[in-house]
Amino acid sequence: MKYPAKISRISGLIILHPFVVAFILLTSYPPLYREPNPAWYLIIVSIILAISFLLLRKIIPEKLLLYMIFFSDIPLAGAVIHYTGGIESMFPLLYAILILASSMYLYKRGAYIISLSSAVFFLGLVFVESRGIEGYTTSMVMYRFYIFALLFLLMGILSGGLSESHQRRIEEAARLRLTTEDIIKNLPSGVITVDSKGDILYTNMGDSRLRDTVHLQVAKFLKDRGTSNSMELRFGNRYYVVSCVRIFKGRAGLAILQDMTEIRKLEENARITSQTKLLAELGGSLAHEIRNPLSSIRGSLEVIRDTKRRRSTMPFIKIALKETKRLNEIVTDFLNFSQFTPKNKNRIRISEVVSEAILDSMLRINERKVSIKRKDGDFFVLADLNKLKSGFTNIINNAYEASKPNDVIEIISSQNTKVGCIEIRDRGAGMKKQNQKKIFEPFFTTKKGGTGLGLAIAKNIIEAHGGSISVKSKIGTGTTFSVRLPLA
Repeated sequence: MKYPAKISRISGLIILHPFVVAFILLTSYPPLYREPNPAWYLIIVSIILAISFLLLRKIIPEKLLLYMIFFSDIPLAGAVIHYTGGIESMFPLLYAILILASSMYLYKRGAYIISLSSAVFFLGLVFVESRGIEGYTTSMVMYRFYIFALLFLLMGILSGGLSESHQRRIEEAARLRLTTEDIIKNLPSGVITVDSKGDILYTNMGDSRLRDTVHLQVAKFLKDRGTSNSMELRFGNRYYVVSCVRIFKGRAGLAILQDMTEIRKLEENARITSQTKLLAELGGSLAHEIRNPLSSIRGSLEVIRDTKRRRSTMPFIKIALKETKRLNEIVTDFLNFSQFTPKNKNRIRISEVVSEAILDSMLRINERKVSIKRKDGDFFVLADLNKLKSGFTNIINNAYEASKPNDVIEIISSQNTKVGCIEIRDRGAGMKKQNQKKIFEPFFTTKKGGTGLGLAIAKNIIEAHGGSISVKSKIGTGTTFSVRLPLA
């Protein structure tokens, strides 16, 4: 955007030249009217030069063109002086104007060069014009030259210094403005400034209902000193906080809008994690307290079952044994949930972990004749074999429970440069989207009689190994669990 602006300034300078020359010549001394032809020639020459420079503008560099313009002005100003009274002319001041203009376009160096060139040319012009004129001695000619040359040089020094300082300040202001605007526009927070009338002075927010709400809040805050300087907003699933302050001695208001959604999520996750740890500790304590009397009850029932007794009591004993077995599984889940941190980490093959998990799940898998199809891209992980195996066992058990008889569960391992991935796919009924978000939460289950801890345990174990787990499911197609673990 800068380049067209500079071209416009140069074009204006070029176009202005013929008008200035014409104005000076047509409004100067009476001798001009006795010999008008040279004046018209000068006007025509200035027009031709202007057209030439406009054409050259697209061909030659900008700075070279400016020097050509100002150097052509030096003899043109001399011709104007010659035809408006010569040595008696009052138009040597044209050189001062020329030097001032050169400082605006060529800055300090240009002003120095043009002022020195003007002084040298004016020296020659004074000697030429003083020839044949009676009453002008050499000392008078030199005195006139000295006065104007001194004026030209001083004008060049002063205007050059001022123009350089002015240009430096303009560049610094532009750089500061660009830097500030870039910073504000790229801020993750919304910024809006409102004046005392309620009009927006500046904002980096796009036109939206959210911006309108913030605008109204800061306008209200500015008008009513009893209004709170902070408020919370909720738009859809996003949470925002608006903070307002008064600026310019209370004549304007500034509001900053911050998106707090991710922070809220982190706070919620921290709260859930804290509750989960507390629950795990409580579950572990309860599990230990329950397991001891449960073992005694089971042992007593087994002794009774093995003694001779009436057949009518056997069904009840079997029910009691079955329930104690289920209670033992629940207690085991609680213990696993409370003790998921790996203790003995070693560098092991992921294929060994998966194989161990499949063996642990084989009893259940054989009940429905579900088959396992593996595609191993083997890699090493740093893990506690028993803990990680327990996590994968829970995922495979979940896949088994979702499968129908004669279904196939696929287990696919792969890796990239840093992470290994294990996918466990079943061809079951699939899950609804709302269930996919809750499936790793403790005690959430869609199965009858389940504790809802299996996948929560798996998630805790995998994350304790520096990994992550995710799920993709489609109704009627099946479910895929993806486990990612850092490579050893």
